[in-house]
Amino acid sequence: MGGAGAVEVLYAKEAKDAPDPKAFMAEKEAEYTKLFANPYNAAKYGYIDDVIEPRNTRFRIIRALQQLQTKKLTNPAKKHGNIPL
Repeated sequence: MGGAGAVEVLYAKEAKDAPDPKAFMAEKEAEYTKLFANPYNAAKYGYIDDVIEPRNTRFRIIRALQQLQTKKLTNPAKKHGNIPL
């Protein structure tokens, strides 16, 4: 849910009573966006693992692909034995 939708749900009653509901909602939406709609808060609460800056994106992708380049899958020859019935 975006900031506008969240503010409509959270502050619907207060907006009705405000002298200028549109300005009130715009102010609350800006406040909500500043407090909750940023990646640093998501990382702080553990919703995401890491915040990657745009200038580091290419480096991080290259490093991840290099790690996967030498990965070897070692699956067993058979998953289950074949027992005689």
